[in-house]
Amino acid sequence: MPIPEENAVPRSRAEIVRGFDRLIADGKVHGAELNPSIIKKSGGGGGASFLAAPLPPRRTLLSRWEEVFRNRIAPDEFLEALSGRIQEYGHGDNFLLFGPDRVIYDTQILHSGMPAGNMTLNFRAERDERLGWKAYLAGRRLRVVHIEQIRLRERSSGYASALFHRYEKLFRDLGFHRFRLKASLSVGKYYWAKEGFDCSDKADIGRMREELRTLVRSLGLPVSDEELDRLNHAYDFAMFRRDLKVPTRRGSEGYYSPAGKEVPGEEISLPLGKAFLLCGQPWDGHKVIYTDTPRRTGFVYSEGHLSHEVRRGHKENGNRLVWLMKGVYREELHQSLVFLEPYVPGLEHIHRVHSPSYVEAFRRAAEGGAGTFATRDCSVSAGSYRAALLAAGGVMAGIDAVMNGRVENAFCAVRPPGHHAGKASATGFCFLNNVAVGAAYARAVHGVERVFILDWDAHHGNGTQEIFEDDPMVFFCSIHEHPSFCFPGTGRRTETGRGEGEGYTLNLPLHPGTGDRELAEMFDAEVVPALERFRPDLILVSAGFDAHRADPIAELELTEASYVHMTGRLCELAEKHCRGRIVSVLEGGYDRASLPCSAAAHLRALQGRS
Repeated sequence: MPIPEENAVPRSRAEIVRGFDRLIADGKVHGAELNPSIIKKSGGGGGASFLAAPLPPRRTLLSRWEEVFRNRIAPDEFLEALSGRIQEYGHGDNFLLFGPDRVIYDTQILHSGMPAGNMTLNFRAERDERLGWKAYLAGRRLRVVHIEQIRLRERSSGYASALFHRYEKLFRDLGFHRFRLKASLSVGKYYWAKEGFDCSDKADIGRMREELRTLVRSLGLPVSDEELDRLNHAYDFAMFRRDLKVPTRRGSEGYYSPAGKEVPGEEISLPLGKAFLLCGQPWDGHKVIYTDTPRRTGFVYSEGHLSHEVRRGHKENGNRLVWLMKGVYREELHQSLVFLEPYVPGLEHIHRVHSPSYVEAFRRAAEGGAGTFATRDCSVSAGSYRAALLAAGGVMAGIDAVMNGRVENAFCAVRPPGHHAGKASATGFCFLNNVAVGAAYARAVHGVERVFILDWDAHHGNGTQEIFEDDPMVFFCSIHEHPSFCFPGTGRRTETGRGEGEGYTLNLPLHPGTGDRELAEMFDAEVVPALERFRPDLILVSAGFDAHRADPIAELELTEASYVHMTGRLCELAEKHCRGRIVSVLEGGYDRASLPCSAAAHLRALQGRS
């Protein structure tokens, strides 16, 4: 049954009416009583959240359907789409019920025609707290699918996962923004986290982190505090330290408890994160499934990036992020971005790129009050070391979100920048190479094989080139002002890689005064074919916006149009080669007006908007 595309014309009133007439004739539509006191008095308190009630007037049915579904699908089509067969499973005795503020789907789940479980979903149009009542009254509402319950008698059938993935696409196509649920059953507390649901109350993440820390210490497990401090999402807990197995007890009805408790059941060893969630407390969860944009774009930011303080008059200062964030809110992009938390990574991830002695020297200089590190342009303060770690961890958090499917792509608004930092060198405002750390992390942790790094900062990414110049699994492409006219004086076309990495570096220097048309022609003629030949599994972008004609530290004449063109083409190629996976990372950009405007244009293009 075809589902309307996002911008398709809504179903006509006549189609909606005919859909209701068919379902009413089949006895598939009812009213719903939601008053808890009435349900309890009626003996329906055994897990039921509603009672069937008389059918509401037709005008109420039509009004509720338009409010919740915006008439993107007819009622009979919707019931058919919800109840389609998967494997040997299907739905029976299923209904649509209409409450005062929601539409309910209630069904029995059948396996080979025999009862195997039940499911209840609630569909609502709610006020978006980010937008307020004015937007709600104007019809801008948050459309939410509440997973009230899903219970299966058979474990590990794969049906719940297959059904959920089908529903995620269906509800996204129908314009629903969020899933919500209460992860209370043992298996659900792990399963929903693995499917990308996060805690609706961020305080739950802190509680879970401390409870896991207590468990780790009680069992004497080799887990560091740094590893635990990086857990910022329910998915992180589900996947945590799968190499460590801990004992649990599974009861006859599928409930799990710690092995030390005196409860009946078989003992079974499970990965640490999985065991912790299965035995842990319930949590309220949500998952973003639609953002009113063609693609879900993550946005990594933390005020911790402002703790890198620099001397007066330094171009790379905290105002850059203040300007950028003001632009995000001024353009109302915050309403459709998926905000992601960065974390401070363990040093093992940094050491994949930078030598331990170099990292330690940077820490000592920053925390010891040196004022600068390595060169005069690398100004430092007491907070610089942690801010640099947080910037690298922000890129890792963006990669996590893209690789586990929470978002299609992500932009990391981090500082200090990184693309000039080499394996053991700091220069050009850069200390740790954020993009390089991200590439190494994606390969080591997420199993990514080929990474394409595009650097369009006005200045050549000499640090990134040095780190990967002999690695054939990382293609580095840099578009920058010609080295004869611009810092750092590297990045000529003749620099194409070394050893096994020969041919996997592409430098495209631009002469001063280069504008949008020349940039677009060169991008399509050289960058696109190089990426097509390489066929990456992940695309990383060193997104500097200092090639803009208004920026004070370069002599190029680009406008926002160039960033839109490059981003749009990258998204097309990412869809073709790596399931849309792009993580973009802020590098340069030093003008108060052009930085936020360019970043906003880049974000809209990542989202698939013009």
